[in-house]
Amino acid sequence: MFGRVTYPGTYESKEHGFRIEHDGNSFVYLRENGNTVIEKHLPQHGISLVVHPVEPINLPREVTRCLEIVFPPVLMAPEAHQTIFLTFPLEYGVFLRTDEDYQLLDVFSRCIPKYSLYGTPESGVITRYHESDISHMEKEPDRTRNGILRLEIRNESRGWVEVSHAVFDSYFMPIYFDTVAGMVGEMKIYSRLMAQTNILDRKVREGMEPALPIIRARKIMNIDLERKGFLMEHGVA
Repeated sequence: MFGRVTYPGTYESKEHGFRIEHDGNSFVYLRENGNTVIEKHLPQHGISLVVHPVEPINLPREVTRCLEIVFPPVLMAPEAHQTIFLTFPLEYGVFLRTDEDYQLLDVFSRCIPKYSLYGTPESGVITRYHESDISHMEKEPDRTRNGILRLEIRNESRGWVEVSHAVFDSYFMPIYFDTVAGMVGEMKIYSRLMAQTNILDRKVREGMEPALPIIRARKIMNIDLERKGFLMEHGVA
C-alpha cells in the first residue's frame, strides 16, 4: 500500500491504481479519476516514486488546513486523563523523490471529502469533517479509507466535561505508517468551551516509518513553523 514504486509498470490494488508507461525518452504517469485521466510526464533518470499517507485536507482541493473529527461522547471527570482510538480519512500522496529533494505528483483518496464549520459564521473556521467510531484499544480500521488516531485527552479543568469532537491543524501533522497510517494526538481541555489540540511527533506503534509531509513538498515558505496546535474556542461537545 505504501512505499517505493518501481516503474515502468502498473501499480494496482484494492486501495488505488495508476500506471507508468514509456513515452519516447521519458515516462508518463496515468491515473483514472472518474471519466477523466490524470496524465503527468516524468523524468527518465535520477528519481524514484513513493506513495505515502498525507495530511487529509487536500481533496478535492485545499479548502482548509483544519481536520475535525466527530465521535461518540466521552465523559471526562475533573483532572482526568483518558486515551481513545479514533480514525481519520486517508489520503494518498504520490511523490517524485531524489537523493536531496522530493516533489508532490498526485493526491487521491477513496473517501468522499466532507466539510463543516466549527464555531460561528463570524469567527469560526471551515474544517475537513470526519465521523469516527471510538475504541479504547487499537483496532484495525478499513485501511484503504482510514488511518488510526490515538488521542490522549486530559481534562485540566475542575469540572466534568463531555467531549465529542476534536479539531486539528495540519501545519504540523506528523503521520507514520507500516501497513496502516497512524497519528498520535493530544487534547488539553480547559473548560467546556476551550481546549488545545496537537498532533505529536510520535508513532502509534513501533516499527512505523515517517511519511513525507505534503506542506514541505509544496515548498510553502510562509507557514508558521511554530504553529503546531489548534485552540478550540467554540466548545468540545
